[in-house]
Amino acid sequence: MKRSQFLLGVLCLIILALCSCTHTLYTHQQVLQQCHTKEDVFAEMGQPDEINPGIGLEQWTYNMDKQHLKKSKRLNDFKAMPDTLVKDSVQLAKPGKYARYVKFMFDDKGTVVGYKSDGVDLTTNKRDSFGKSLVNITGAALVVSALIAFELYKDGAFDN
Repeated sequence: MKRSQFLLGVLCLIILALCSCTHTLYTHQQVLQQCHTKEDVFAEMGQPDEINPGIGLEQWTYNMDKQHLKKSKRLNDFKAMPDTLVKDSVQLAKPGKYARYVKFMFDDKGTVVGYKSDGVDLTTNKRDSFGKSLVNITGAALVVSALIAFELYKDGAFDN
């Protein structure tokens, strides 16, 4: 009997611990990797501070020294800056003028082909939806309950 009370206490502690698992932490790298197209970048980062068209590539630069306004303008309202991209490599472009920045490079189809950041941490902690949290907690409670029931069955608690 004492063993089943102990297992019941452990079950309660596990359920309480899982109730705090309602946030998902996205690392800096994960945030950048979620952007696959110009539209994704615009939705995540907002209006770029500079757009540098090049031969086969386009570069958007975000100055992270200042607060950025997301979705401040439509995608078609961008102003192009003079060409600063080198024909063969984005790495050979002239040095940036921002201390903290994020740069995205796109091909002709608008697909992200590279990104670079310096002095920026885009790590975000997003709250999970109620449904996802409920499923996680319920699933964990069911697994722990099944384990307790199995232990009780092994000890003969269900024998008549």
